[in-house]
Amino acid sequence: MNELEIKLENERLKESWDCFPAEHLADYLAVNEQDQRINAQSILTRALLADTLWPKKFSGLINEELRFGIVMTWLYEKLKAGADRFKLLDELGGGRPKKGSEIPEAIRQTAAWLRGADCPIPNYVTDALMFLTPDQPGTLLFEPALNTFLNLWTSQLRGLSAEKISVLEIACGSGNEYRALDEFGLAAHINYSGFDIASKNIANATKNFPGVKFFEASILNSGLPDNSTDYIFLHDVLGHLSLEAMEIALKEIMRIVRKEAWLHCFNAADIPEHVNHPVELYHRNRLSISRLTESLRAAGAADVEAIPISAMLQNKFHFTQDYTASAVTFIVRKQP
Repeated sequence: MNELEIKLENERLKESWDCFPAEHLADYLAVNEQDQRINAQSILTRALLADTLWPKKFSGLINEELRFGIVMTWLYEKLKAGADRFKLLDELGGGRPKKGSEIPEAIRQTAAWLRGADCPIPNYVTDALMFLTPDQPGTLLFEPALNTFLNLWTSQLRGLSAEKISVLEIACGSGNEYRALDEFGLAAHINYSGFDIASKNIANATKNFPGVKFFEASILNSGLPDNSTDYIFLHDVLGHLSLEAMEIALKEIMRIVRKEAWLHCFNAADIPEHVNHPVELYHRNRLSISRLTESLRAAGAADVEAIPISAMLQNKFHFTQDYTASAVTFIVRKQP
C-alpha cells in the first residue's frame, strides 16, 4: 500500500467508529458475551498479564476464571433464549435432571462442585440465577455474581508487588479492557497506554480514566518509536482491516513491541488462505491461522503460538461455546 492508500484506509476505519454516538461507543463492547468479566479472550489477556508479572503463581485461579467465563456465558445465552431461570436453578441446584434436559454435563458438574462445603469459590451459578440486580431489572445475570472473580483477583493481588512492565493496547476503544484491568487490580502493576483511531473512543476513555495515557493513532502508522513497549495486546481488530492493510499492521506491531504481542482474533481458522469479506467501510475477514503466522514471522516474530479458544476450552473443561467457535489468540514472541 502507498501513503494515499493507507490514508484512505485510516479514514474509512475512523469513520466506521466515529459515525456512532459517543454514548453507544462507551459500552457496547462490554455487554453480554463481550462483557470483559466473562469473555474468554478478555480473561486470557488478564491471565497473560498476571502470568508475566507473577509466573505460574495464579495458574489455578486462571483456570477457574476461564471455567467461570464459559459457565456464565452459557447461563446468559440460555436466559436470553427464554429459559426459565428458576427451572434452571432447580436443576442445577441438585434437583433431578429433567427429561430431555439440555444442560451440558460440564455445567452440571461445575454447579455441583460450587455447592460443596469445601469449594473455595463462591457459588456464582446459584447467585446468578436466584437474584436479580435491583437497579437493573432487565439484567439477566445478577451483577454481584458477575463480579465473583473481580473480587477474588482484587483480594489475591492486594499487597503484592512486581517489577512494572510497559503494556500498549491497540484499538483500545473507550477503555473497556482497561476498566477491567483497573477493577481487577492489574493496572496498578503495569505502565499502560492505549490508542484508538476513533476520536470519540479516546474522548470517552480519557473522561473515564483521566490519569491514563490514551491517544489517537492508527495501527497502520502509529508514529511510536521502535521497541517502545514491552507488551502489546489487541482485541478483534485485525479482521476488520483490508488484507493489504493487515500486513502493514502486523509489521507495525512487530516494529514497536519489544517482547511479546497478544493478538486476539474473532474469526480465524485452519484454512489455507484468508477470506476477504468487505462490509461497508471496513471488513469482517476470516483469517488463515497459517498465513497469519507466516506474516508475523516475516515481520520479525521468533515464535508464534496460535491458540484456538474453542479447542482450549474443550481440552480444559470438555465443553465449549458457540461464541468462541472461530476465536483464535496468537501469542507472538519477538526475535531478541
